[in-house]
Amino acid sequence: MNICYLYLHRLAGRGSGRYMQTLLKYFKARKHTIHLVEAMRSKNSVLQGVNLKYVHVPYQIPVYQGRSDINSKVKLSQISDTKFFDLIRRFAECGIKMSEKNKLDIIHANHVSILPFSAYLTRKMTGTPYVVTAHGNGILSSLESKRNFEVARVGLEESKKVIANSKFTKGILMKEFGLSGGKMKVVYPGVDTEKFRPQSDRIKAATKRRYGCEGKKIVYSSGTFVREKGFRYLLDAAKMYEKEDPDIVTLITGHGPYQKEMERIIKKNGLKNTKIVGWILTKELIKLYSTADIFVTPTVQEEHSSMVSVESLALGTPVIATKVGIIPEIVSSDVGQLVEPGSPRAIAEAVLNRINDDSWIEKKGKKGRNLVMSRFSLKSCGRATEKVYKSALSK
Repeated sequence: MNICYLYLHRLAGRGSGRYMQTLLKYFKARKHTIHLVEAMRSKNSVLQGVNLKYVHVPYQIPVYQGRSDINSKVKLSQISDTKFFDLIRRFAECGIKMSEKNKLDIIHANHVSILPFSAYLTRKMTGTPYVVTAHGNGILSSLESKRNFEVARVGLEESKKVIANSKFTKGILMKEFGLSGGKMKVVYPGVDTEKFRPQSDRIKAATKRRYGCEGKKIVYSSGTFVREKGFRYLLDAAKMYEKEDPDIVTLITGHGPYQKEMERIIKKNGLKNTKIVGWILTKELIKLYSTADIFVTPTVQEEHSSMVSVESLALGTPVIATKVGIIPEIVSSDVGQLVEPGSPRAIAEAVLNRINDDSWIEKKGKKGRNLVMSRFSLKSCGRATEKVYKSALSK
């Protein structure tokens, strides 16, 4: 197939950027011809062999949805009508040229804002069908103004198929946009299970030495340091479980504007065994995932894609996570434990009940790895998406 992807931002992060990387890897390996149209230049090895087209935008690229770490950025719902429709036009013009020059089979627009409407205009001019993947921030952005909503609604309705990245997301699309269940397909984002795989005992021992955790039990968490990720509740939980068991060490990796507040809480709570490691390379991230006894996802926002939970399970480490958004579709009693959001006590009790139960950790870890292999792997994501393309092209 000759496939063209439309993407507004860089291929970065663990959300839609990681999802795009997954698809590019899969379809390149399957020898399909891949094109990528983007407005921000990505630097990623996965782009080798991809036909790249850069859309020049002479003003600041808006973000889909504001978070506490991007308040200085311009949100899509806040830009003028002139810029809003100019973005649509620029991507549509590029899509039309790409379609006519390369005889595209299908266009795949990511996020429900802006790009599906660009793909719709491209289809009207060239006949090239398109599908859409709905991600959380794009949906939230579309609900912030009548303009955004109407453009998103038309883009979704005119598409051949809509891919929802979870049942949670599918439910929102049905409720807010009135889409039928038959038009949508749930395709979970995938991770590279060859890359994210359990590490050897030697590597685990070396990782414990590196972080000063020899003879200790490790609670690990990772993510962008913003208020919505709920790290304050993990730090308050650490105060409880450190008091009960001084052999528990908590390591947190990531970066973001909330780090100073996290450091303040650590000092205030008198945490001796809790450390903010900061940002680390993926290869080190994998070692920590695999070495940890338990991973904690303390988020309090309605997550549409909890890739940290999936990555941890891929490494064979059970997850304690909050019951919000997509997370109950990933974490169950088979692979970890769910707790109420915003409750340090619930996190602390779950950690204390499980951290020294080696049998539970091993059993849940193996089941977690198997779950990712079957439902959240690069291959499962790619195969399901390929079926969506074939279904779209057959109608």
